Amino acid sequence: MTYAYDLENGQRLIVQNDGGDTIVALSSDDEGQQQSQSTGFSTGKWSKAPELFRSRGNLVLRFESKDGAKYIRVRGSQIQSMHSEPDLENAEKLKLKKSDESVAMKPMEPMKPMKPMEPMKPMEPMKPMEPMQPLKPMGNMRPMEMRMGGMHMSMGASEKEAAKRFCTQCGKPVQNDDRFCASCGHALSGEK
Repeated sequence: MTYAYDLENGQRLIVQNDGGDTIVALSSDDEGQQQSQSTGFSTGKWSKAPELFRSRGNLVLRFESKDGAKYIRVRGSQIQSMHSEPDLENAEKLKLKKSDESVAMKPMEPMKPMKPMEPMKPMEPMKPMEPMQPLKPMGNMRPMEMRMGGMHMSMGASEKEAAKRFCTQCGKPVQNDDRFCASCGHALSGEK
């Protein structure tokens, strides 16, 4: 059984029951091009003709089968099943006409298999960094200095100042040939 209703916007609503499935389609003829969209629902075999209502700007289709009433809302170009019974008390009832049109759901095209991922190429090992060259003094600018544990770095200092060592325990300056820190007594042997 197929029923149809012509909407004001030039679209045609087509409702078809095929066994236990109901197909709801919207079709339009725009400048010689026919466009159609359809959605299928499991409603069961209709026990009486479907009813069409206009309620709050939406169209509501009501179907009755041995399983009870089912409702489908058409809003713009969206066609969706309603999970609860809508309030149709003040809704305008529209007349669906019997039609010999047939709406066929387009079968979905099977998805094409995805191409397998290519294995990643191993990364090249990093090249060793070149050793830093000592900085030369820059006129009358004050040197910049940084200390972290036993490391010391300075910019703009003389080579003699840049060669200073510091205690890894307390951070105080120590002489290059000191074996113990003069401030805390920490053993400096092997640290340069």
